[in-house]
Amino acid sequence: MNLIKRLTVITILAGLALVAAPGMSRAAITMISPAAGATGVSQSPTLVATDLALGTSVQYHFQMSLAAAMTSLTGDFDQTSAQVFASSGAFSGQDSTFTVAGDAYSRVSTATFVFYSSSSVKLSANTVYYWQVQAKPYGGSYGSWSSVQSFTTGQIASASPVNNLAISGVSLYGATSAGLATIGFTIAENNVSTGMSADLTASYNTADWIFVKFSTMSGADGTWNHATLTGGVAAAGASAIVASDNKGVFLNHTAVSPYWTTGVTLSWDFGADGVASKTAMVKVFAISMVKVPTGAFLYNVSNLGGGATTGTTAYNNYSAGGTLSATITNAGLATGTGSNNLPYLAPVGWPNGYNSFYIGRYETTQGLWADFLNTIPSTLAATLHYGTVANGHNMTNSGTYPNKYAAVDPNASKVFMSLEDAWRYLSWAGLRPLTEMEFEKAGRDLSPDARVYPWGATPADGITYTPPNEGGFAIKKFANSYSLLTTKVLDVGRYMSGDAYRTVAETGASPWGIADLTGNAWEITISCKWGTAPLNGDGTPNLPASWPATGSDTVGFRGGCNGSQPFNTGRVSDRPYIGGMWDTLRNGSSNARGARNP
Repeated sequence: MNLIKRLTVITILAGLALVAAPGMSRAAITMISPAAGATGVSQSPTLVATDLALGTSVQYHFQMSLAAAMTSLTGDFDQTSAQVFASSGAFSGQDSTFTVAGDAYSRVSTATFVFYSSSSVKLSANTVYYWQVQAKPYGGSYGSWSSVQSFTTGQIASASPVNNLAISGVSLYGATSAGLATIGFTIAENNVSTGMSADLTASYNTADWIFVKFSTMSGADGTWNHATLTGGVAAAGASAIVASDNKGVFLNHTAVSPYWTTGVTLSWDFGADGVASKTAMVKVFAISMVKVPTGAFLYNVSNLGGGATTGTTAYNNYSAGGTLSATITNAGLATGTGSNNLPYLAPVGWPNGYNSFYIGRYETTQGLWADFLNTIPSTLAATLHYGTVANGHNMTNSGTYPNKYAAVDPNASKVFMSLEDAWRYLSWAGLRPLTEMEFEKAGRDLSPDARVYPWGATPADGITYTPPNEGGFAIKKFANSYSLLTTKVLDVGRYMSGDAYRTVAETGASPWGIADLTGNAWEITISCKWGTAPLNGDGTPNLPASWPATGSDTVGFRGGCNGSQPFNTGRVSDRPYIGGMWDTLRNGSSNARGARNP
């Protein structure tokens, strides 16, 4: 089978134990994977060292060498040297920043050192590196060096700073007379994670949505169907959960891992899918998602979404009496005005974000769009293909099936997506549209987090740079936005890569690690004026009856785009384009990020 790739961030984590510095009060020291001797690590890695002394402010000093004796250093990175280093790299500030000057970290302190992803400063491929770290209390003296750890670079993060999760070695075997067969493959992914909400009451994790398409005609003319999956097992690092409708399997990650790979087996009920022949061909697809936890959150903070009591905007009100902002504290089980934790007139059962849900970690990519077109009937694919080259969009149709359609930059966000385009794609993938309320939950932590942007309160600045491997120029931090500076969509998750120095806020990611909720491309969401809770797609490109029809005024955009100003369109609670008659219009900055019920 062909290698099927999906997007994830290139950041690779590595960790080691620290030795206590004099005068520092320390609790337990922990190792963060990969352990010494890890293989396949990114060529643009992030090194992480942790100190678990609560209430302590800590600074770090990293060293790297090609020799186990740590001679002839290839890198010497002292955090107290005002960000001036002996070779390329930067502290990324992935955890709580104690102070800007010197980048000290506080409480449960994690130092994160990022190597840039540009071709000139990547580490060499297939090479063993050794490194060590020391720590000191903020303003104090360094203690002893840690033990020396090693890792070996690999191939997964080679050309692109935002590298795909990858599926390889797909095999189909073990067909039985009962109509069951096994699909096996290997999955590899960068930067999988789990974590806790800020109040430590709810856990979240990255997750891979795995689904399979099969063809009994060798993929000719887009002749693919969605497979019924009845079981799944991941060998290590994730729990495999079969969806209740058997349209796919979630691999819920159970630990933080910088480079994760494992074998996976799926059980396919080919008998239920009407396959009588043993000559079927299968393709395995994976989409990186995040499982956002159940919990209360703030909605329509500061009434940014408006407070009209008539028209479509009324469906952002908390109650008929004019309570505009709300803390969503339950799933909205009762009807009424102001008591059901839903905007005014919302239908009972509406996905209001309180309950856990899965959301795409990244915007839909052009590579995924090409895969979609290659596995649907050719006549429909021809109508959904958009050949205009503009705004970072470049899709071709010059190949032959089963690979007729292709993306020049598979990692770039897919734009020029109409409502019909988006609905057909999400249904094909077994996903569903995101609701406005889920968008807000994905953009901030559990209550009482009232952050303005997904990254916090700091407005995005206008500093530009040239993104490696993409050319041109773009905003360097927070979000790909600003109409006067750039009109090009970037690779999804670009600001979560190591291609430039960024603090955790400057990556633009939400507290759950979700990328590009502000900027890059508009997010198509549905408002609760639509009277039916959207069901998951059935794996076909047909338009589901439980989703708004084209031409409906219950759909709109959230999150801003590459051509808008984030301070008036990209705040978490902004809803400037809700209620338009969205149908066949292919907007140059529109995208649809999928969601799914657990």
